[in-house]
Amino acid sequence: MDKYRAGESSVQSAASSVKPNEMQLTDEHPTFSNLNARSTLPTDGDRSAAIEFVLSPTAQPLLETLTQEPLDDRRILALVSRLRRSHPAAIAAELVTQAQLRQRAAKKFRDAGRMFFTAEALEQATAQQPAEHRAAQLDEAAAPGIFLDLGCGIGGDLLALARRRPGVAYERDPQRARRAQANAAALDLAERVTVVQADWTVALAKGALPQAAAAFVDPSRRSEGRRAFSLWAMQPSIGEILKLCRRISLVAIKVMPGVQAAEIPADCCVEFVGHDGVCKEAVLWFGRPRAPKRWASVHCAEGWLQIADEGLPPPVGELAPGMVLYEPDGAVIRAGALGTLCARLNGCLVAPDVAYIAAPRFVKEPLAQAFFIEEVHRFSLKVLNRRLAALGIGQVELLKRGFPQAPELLRSRLRLVAGGRAGAVLFMRRGDEHWMAIGRRLSDRCGERIDG
Repeated sequence: MDKYRAGESSVQSAASSVKPNEMQLTDEHPTFSNLNARSTLPTDGDRSAAIEFVLSPTAQPLLETLTQEPLDDRRILALVSRLRRSHPAAIAAELVTQAQLRQRAAKKFRDAGRMFFTAEALEQATAQQPAEHRAAQLDEAAAPGIFLDLGCGIGGDLLALARRRPGVAYERDPQRARRAQANAAALDLAERVTVVQADWTVALAKGALPQAAAAFVDPSRRSEGRRAFSLWAMQPSIGEILKLCRRISLVAIKVMPGVQAAEIPADCCVEFVGHDGVCKEAVLWFGRPRAPKRWASVHCAEGWLQIADEGLPPPVGELAPGMVLYEPDGAVIRAGALGTLCARLNGCLVAPDVAYIAAPRFVKEPLAQAFFIEEVHRFSLKVLNRRLAALGIGQVELLKRGFPQAPELLRSRLRLVAGGRAGAVLFMRRGDEHWMAIGRRLSDRCGERIDG
C-alpha cells in the first residue's frame, strides 16, 4: 500500500482546489440523519427534501423492508397508499421508486440493496464485474497517485476504482452526484472519494483539474433521448477528451460497442468488453503501449478471458452435416479476433462476412457457444417444417447471422413435434443466398458442454 499513500493525501488537496462555485459533496451535505423523522418530514411538494430523507440513515430500515416486498404493478398502488398514512406523498413515492430501482439493480451490483439510483443512471451505469475488471487494469498500469472518474454518474465505476485507490469524481448532474456520494458512504468508501458536482471539461480548461495517475472518462452517449453513434457526438466529444489525454498519462474512455474504426484515434488501443453474453462497451485506452491494438475481454465462468486481433485473416470454408458450428461472443467479433479464434478451433468462417465458425469437431471454447449440425439446407419454411418433424424436434432455438428476417417472427409458423427433443436452427447468409443449419446445442456461452 506504500505505493498509494501519496495518492490518499492528495485527495484532500485536490478537493481543496475546487472552485467555490463547483459544489463539492461531503458528509456535511444536509440530510435528515440527525433530525427527528416525524417532526422534519418535508411537505408533499418538496421532492428535493424527500430525496434527502430517502438517502438518510433514518429511512434505511424502511427502505430495506420495502426492497424485500413484491413491487409489481398490482401491488404498487396499495403500497403507496399504505405509506402515505405515515409519510408525505413525496416521500412515499421516493421510497417505492428507490426500492424498485434496488430490485432492478441487483442484476448489476452485488450491493444494490444498500445503494441509491435514478432510473436513467442505473441503465447507463457500468455493471460491477466490468467496472472491477477495468479498475484492476488501471491500478496495474498506473503510476502512484489518485484516480479521476470524470462523468461518474451514480458511481458504478467510482466504487470499483475507490476500492483500488482514492480518487476524485466529477459529475454535472446534481442528483447523480448526490447519489454517487451517498453510494460511497453506504459502502464505507466515503473517505477515499471526493465527489465534485461540476463539468470536468471546465475545470480542465481552467487548469483546476486535480493531478492524477490515471483517469476514467464516461461521456454521455445520448442526446435528447437518442443514442450517439459517433465519438464526436458524445458529450463531451472525443476532441475534448483528447485534451485530457495530453495532460494525464493513462486514460480509459468508455465508448459505444459499435465504435467506428475510422474514428478511433491512432495513438490508442481498443478493448471490447463482453458480459452476460453481450458486447457491452468498448474502451479506448491511452498510455498502454504494451497492450494489444485491439482485443476482447469476456467474462465467463473462469473469470475474465482475453483474445487479441493478431492480424490473422480468418479462412473461409464449407459447412456440412456432422460439423460443429460456433457463434463467437460479440466482443470477440467486434475486436476482429475471428482469425485468432479460427486458429484455436481449427475452423473457418462459413462466409467472409458472417461470424459463424465451422469446425470438424467439438472443442470446449469459453469465447463461443457451439452447435452440432445435423442438416444444412437453403432456406425454405416448407423444408424447415418437414425436417423439424422428421428429426422429432419439439422445442427449438432460433439464431441468425446476416439473415434478413428476425427468426422469432417465424416461430409461430413452425410445426414442432409435441413432446419432441430440443433442437436449434441457425439462419445465415452465404453470398446472395439464405441458408439454414439444423442441429442441437453442444455448449453454452461459457463453453460448458450441455449434452455431456
